[in-house]
Amino acid sequence: MKKKLLVVLAMAAGVFMFQLFNSCRHEIPYDYCQTNPIHVTATSTNAVLNQSNGTITATATGGSGFKYSLNGGPYQDTGYFSGLQPFQGYNIVARNSWGCTDTAIVTINSFNPCTGVTIVVNITKTDAAQNQSNGTITAAATGGTGFTYSLNGGAYQSSGTFSGLAAGNYTVTAKNANGCTGTGQTTIGVTNPCAGITVAVSTTQVNPTIGQSNGSITAIATGGSGFTYSLNGGAYQSSGTFTGLAEGIYSISAKNSNGCTGIKQVTLTAIDPCAGVTVTVTTTQVNPATGQSNGSITATATGGTGFTYSLNGGAYQSSGTFAGLPAGNYIVTAKNSNGCLGSAQVALGSTNPCTGVTITVTTTQVNPATGQSNGSITASATGGSGFTYSLNGGAYQASGTFSGLAAGSYTVSAKNSNGCLGSTQVTLTATNPCTGITVTVTTTQVNPSTGQSNGSITASATGGSGFTYSLNGGAYQASGTFSGLAAGTYTVSAKNSNGCLGSTQVTLTATNPCTNTNITLTSVVVNYTACVTPATGKITITAAGSTGFTYNLNNGAYQSSNVFSGLTAASYTIGAKDLNGCTKTATVTVGTVASGPLFAGMRTLITTRCSGSGCHMNGGSAAGYNFDSDCSILSYWNQINGACILGTLVQMPKSPQPPLTAAEKAVITNWINAGHLYSN
Repeated sequence: MKKKLLVVLAMAAGVFMFQLFNSCRHEIPYDYCQTNPIHVTATSTNAVLNQSNGTITATATGGSGFKYSLNGGPYQDTGYFSGLQPFQGYNIVARNSWGCTDTAIVTINSFNPCTGVTIVVNITKTDAAQNQSNGTITAAATGGTGFTYSLNGGAYQSSGTFSGLAAGNYTVTAKNANGCTGTGQTTIGVTNPCAGITVAVSTTQVNPTIGQSNGSITAIATGGSGFTYSLNGGAYQSSGTFTGLAEGIYSISAKNSNGCTGIKQVTLTAIDPCAGVTVTVTTTQVNPATGQSNGSITATATGGTGFTYSLNGGAYQSSGTFAGLPAGNYIVTAKNSNGCLGSAQVALGSTNPCTGVTITVTTTQVNPATGQSNGSITASATGGSGFTYSLNGGAYQASGTFSGLAAGSYTVSAKNSNGCLGSTQVTLTATNPCTGITVTVTTTQVNPSTGQSNGSITASATGGSGFTYSLNGGAYQASGTFSGLAAGTYTVSAKNSNGCLGSTQVTLTATNPCTNTNITLTSVVVNYTACVTPATGKITITAAGSTGFTYNLNNGAYQSSNVFSGLTAASYTIGAKDLNGCTKTATVTVGTVASGPLFAGMRTLITTRCSGSGCHMNGGSAAGYNFDSDCSILSYWNQINGACILGTLVQMPKSPQPPLTAAEKAVITNWINAGHLYSN
């Protein structure tokens, strides 16, 4: 009974809360939709001939929260339906938030946008050169807008220009934005651009070396412009230069931009670049050490330029130096830029670089801690340069330092740049770094809130350096802070850089962060303006008594903003939550802004002067609309203007009421001229 009473009170006040509706919807009186009917009206646009682009726009009155369905399909929030076929009837069903429905039937027809339209295509052309496809057609059409053009039934394009055309007959079709078409025809003729033109070709040449293809021919042509060149009937190119040629007879063709050609023959004769040239090779050498490949030969040559060098018939290189050589006999060959050759023989002997050399190795050491591998040996050597070092016969390295060592005996070897060796032995003895060391752990704590894990412990330690910290035997970390903790007892351990340990116990006790917290709420309300979309109501919340507030509306999700907009007239529950989770709620009402004086006078006039059969009041829906609601009057202001002022629709008011007086018409006209709004 209490829920029924709430529904009745809400209906009487004109305020419907969404939550109350959902909880009480099954108790709506069975005759509610009969005494509070819904009315749907629909307007349509016809489809273009042979297309499915008709539309229907439906508008409903008599309640709120309207949804619309087309031909029994799913309901949607908008009454707009598009992509509709012509010559069909459509059923539009509107349903309000109470479940009441009404139906409108609409028929979509079609129209031909090309009726009475004549498309005229005007064509200009440029004839093609003989045996070429360089003619053009340019078309321009009248009889519409948004033209596209097709040539000989091909694909339509936005431009009316078609290029690259050979001689022949062509049909251009133009189509406007509505699909209406027109055609034009033309013929492209043939012109001879080479009549009276003589193309002359002149050349310069570089003869090739005997047995090589390094000759070249450079051609220049006159008798036109835009020349391209061909060698021996090959593909034409923009450059007149042809390189990489052997001796022989060549035919050079030149063609201008109009396709006119000229030709010239050129004979290339081979020449010997080494005639009278002597290439002399001189060398210096470094003999290798005994049993090693560290000898070298450096060669230089005269008798030309651009020399490259080969060792024992190998690949030629730009440098005359050959390194990494063992003892033996070698032949160095030099070749200049023209391919002329010269050579020299070199014999490399061997030497012992370690004769009379003594390598002395000295070391310093850091003994490891007991049971650990943190000892180290650092070695240095004398008796040469470029030393590398090895530990216990392992790989040689540039550094003389070896770390991560346990207690034991080690052999350190040193080798200089010539491979001469020396070594020494080192013994590492284990030490206990924690002897006499006491690690003391001190802590500070932040107790967690009741039922939460937001407590923390911060630890620091003395008795060494490089401390890391562990909570309840977990992994050690560099920071002494542990957060996200619930109430309980914890063991904090600290370990210094030598592995010495200390620990302490900490008990965290739960606290209630909301004790003694008094949150107060105030609000600023902007009332809802009827019939305005989106809704104009707004609530701005201000909270005090704590910090870090977030806000919600009607028990919804909390947000950082304290402003809630887009609200209709209703009662709302506002809430605030501080950073500790403490909350406060209050109830705020958004009212409805009073209508403007022009609309109020207009509303009174329509209500007073509209009555009887065929009127738009008291549930009547003549012509598919009524004025029982303010929003309906706002939506159909143009129909009111046509019926009451302009006389373009059925006259209002209808007999037996007398026509409107000039003063009454002025009430309507003044409201329309002011913008025909609810607030005027």
